[in-house]
Amino acid sequence: MTPGVVPRSAVRAAAALAVLAFTGSPAHAGSLTVRDPSNAWTVNEDPQADANDFILKHLINGTAPDARFGRNGETAFTLGAANDAPASVRVDATHRTWMVGASLAGNQPQPVIARFRADGAADLGWGVQGKLQLTPAGVAIKPNDLLPLADGSVLVAGETTGVARPRAAVFHLNADGSLDRGFGAAGVWQRADDGSASTATSLAASTDGTVAVAVSVRGAKPGAELWALSDAAPAVAQRKPMDDNTDGEDLRVEWSTDHWVLEDGGGTTGVVPPALLANHLASHTAAPAASDPGEGGFNPFAAVAASAPAAPSDDDGLPWTGIGIAAAVLAAGAAAFALRARKPATVIRKPPRY
Repeated sequence: MTPGVVPRSAVRAAAALAVLAFTGSPAHAGSLTVRDPSNAWTVNEDPQADANDFILKHLINGTAPDARFGRNGETAFTLGAANDAPASVRVDATHRTWMVGASLAGNQPQPVIARFRADGAADLGWGVQGKLQLTPAGVAIKPNDLLPLADGSVLVAGETTGVARPRAAVFHLNADGSLDRGFGAAGVWQRADDGSASTATSLAASTDGTVAVAVSVRGAKPGAELWALSDAAPAVAQRKPMDDNTDGEDLRVEWSTDHWVLEDGGGTTGVVPPALLANHLASHTAAPAASDPGEGGFNPFAAVAASAPAAPSDDDGLPWTGIGIAAAVLAAGAAAFALRARKPATVIRKPPRY
C-alpha cells in the first residue's frame, strides 16, 4: 500500500459503518442479478485495483457478454461519493435497468435511484446524469428495494432512520422523478408504530399488474407481513409469525402463478412485469391533454376491442336512393338561391350638383 493513501476498501467500510450506525444490519432481500429466459443483467465491483466503481453488464442467453451494451459490453457507475454497492437492481419490461442505494447526507442515509437505458447508457432523462438523490418528504430512509412501474414511475421500499424505532417505509416517485405527494402521508407511507420495529424488505409485481411489499416486524412478536399497495390505503394481505432464528432481513415477496408468497432468502429476480398502483389506472386510461405530445394515455391493461360489424340495414322497399339524390339536388338549388339573395345590390348614384 502506498504510504499516505487510504485504500478504497477502508473508505467504503467507514461509510458502511456510518450508515449502519443509524440503520442496524442491512437487508439482504434485494438482488444484484436479474434474469429472464434469454437475458441476464449483473452488477459487480470493478475488479481493477485502481478502480472505484461498479460494473453493470448484460449477458445474452445469460452467459455471453453483449458487446453492444454500454462501452465494450459494460457500464461503469457509482451511486455516491463512498460508492457503496446498490441495495437492489431491477429491470423493467422495456429492459431499462434501475437500481437503488444509499448515500450519506448530514449523517443520514439518502436514497439514490439510478436508471440506465436498454443499451446500457445512463438515462440522462432521469435526475442528474441518470441519478436521483433525495430525502422524501424530509424523512430519512435507508432503501432496501425498488420496483419500476409501467408508467415510468418507481416505488422504493426501506426503513426510517434516526428515530427510536425504525418503521417500514415506501415512497413513490412520478415518471419525472418528483415525489408523488398523494401517496401515503405527503409522499411516504409508513407502517403504524405499534411498539415494534419494522422494515420493508422487498417489492414485487404480479402478472395481473398489482403490487405488494414485504414487511419484517421485529420485537416481542416478530412476524412477516405482506401489504397490498395502492396510492389510496395500503392494507395487510398476509401475516405470519416468525421464530427468533429467522433472519427477517431476508424476507422476500414473490408472485407464484396466481398467489403471493412470503419467503426467506435472496437469489436472482426476474424482469418486472407491467404494473401500476391501483388508483392510477383511471388516470392512465384518460385521453392525452392538448399539450401532451401523445404519451399521456398509456395503459398496459386496456385491450383495444375489435370493431363490431355494422348492423344490417332494414329495407322497406322504398326507392331511398333516388329520393336521396333528388333531395341533394333540391338542397343545392336552395343554397345557390340563398347566396344570390345575400349578394349586395349595385346602387347607381346620381352625380352631385355644383
